[in-house]
Amino acid sequence: MQLLCQDQEKINSGLFVENLVIVDCRLLSMEKSCGIVLFYSDEFLLIQHPSKSNGTGGHWDFPKGHVEGSETELETAKRELFEETGIVDFRMLDGFRHRIEYNFHKDNGTVAKEVIFFLAESNTKEVVLSSEHQNFVWLNNDLAYKKLTYTNAKEVLAAVKIFLEK
Repeated sequence: MQLLCQDQEKINSGLFVENLVIVDCRLLSMEKSCGIVLFYSDEFLLIQHPSKSNGTGGHWDFPKGHVEGSETELETAKRELFEETGIVDFRMLDGFRHRIEYNFHKDNGTVAKEVIFFLAESNTKEVVLSSEHQNFVWLNNDLAYKKLTYTNAKEVLAAVKIFLEK
């Protein structure tokens, strides 16, 4: 986690409290999510989140969601894949675990978020989309890269491509 606090003395004092960290000299909450980059043959599954009330189109990303209770990262990722896509027929690929971090605004505050991605190969392209999302698409690597909304998601896909080429 990158600390942006200008007061180095506060950073050095270890002012960390369970799931809270001092950043910009303010307490921020932390969230953790896990997800799966799912592919079938040479195509990757992307899901589209709903459009925002401000009129901006919904963003495209991989299936992911919040860790619940004492779930492991992998349990969370598998549960979220099922909840968001209905897919249960897939095979996890050992050795891929990619972590991203970012901040976002929520309820007049900033939230630090960590997301862990795993990689899996699907045995089906049949998707039953959850009500949380508005669309899905299976695309080859190049088209998926262009469709993904956020740079950090594009970086995850680039890491997947390197992993699969090994």
